[in-house]
Amino acid sequence: MDRNNLLIAYTLLISLAFFPATTEACPSNGSHLVPKGRAEAGIEYNIMYRRDIERSYGELRTQDLFYTVSLGIFDWLALDGKIGIGDIRHRNSPVLPDLEYRTAFAGGYGFRAELFRHRPSGIRIIGGAQHISVHPQDTTNGNNKYESFLDDWQVSALVVKDLRYASLYAGGKLSDCEIVYKTNKHDKKRRFSEDHVGFIGGMDICLPGDRLRLNAELRLFDETAFSTGISYSF
Repeated sequence: MDRNNLLIAYTLLISLAFFPATTEACPSNGSHLVPKGRAEAGIEYNIMYRRDIERSYGELRTQDLFYTVSLGIFDWLALDGKIGIGDIRHRNSPVLPDLEYRTAFAGGYGFRAELFRHRPSGIRIIGGAQHISVHPQDTTNGNNKYESFLDDWQVSALVVKDLRYASLYAGGKLSDCEIVYKTNKHDKKRRFSEDHVGFIGGMDICLPGDRLRLNAELRLFDETAFSTGISYSF
């Protein structure tokens, strides 16, 4: 697969972000592990189109923009961190009005480890765990004031196929998304997501020199979500 075809494929993955019916846990951070003693920094955009909450408590949506960093602890282990902004939209709840919490602080952390590699075939297996938390601004509806934050947790296992300039990956994940909210400074509630098993599929494109990396990723079943990012290693 040459570079032109890789860029076309990447563009097609990005275009899927505009079709939420076909595409929410936090991103897996891709298949590229930074070598020992090196770091990678970048920007990541994450959108969760829908995540259903238990007991028919409605659904959550969020958009996040992060500055990201990944540190190579060993050649097979990377630590990930991110900081940025995000919002929360809570829809179709039988006990709450539709609420939109405006953008404020968001951040996250995690790790990824290469569990298996077969160099002749270019096959690898990567396991990891990631967490993001979104703390938007308070919002009001009528005479009531609402405070909320979102916690998103995920454990994933990915099968990776390395090509000349790209890596394709797919796998499964266990996840939970929690919404915690208060009404008028009291009556604190915590609600968990309805589904916890999902699918991850994505692509990393490493441009010649292996310094600049593009990523696009879809997540399905437990959530409907998409993320894309660009990063540079040094």
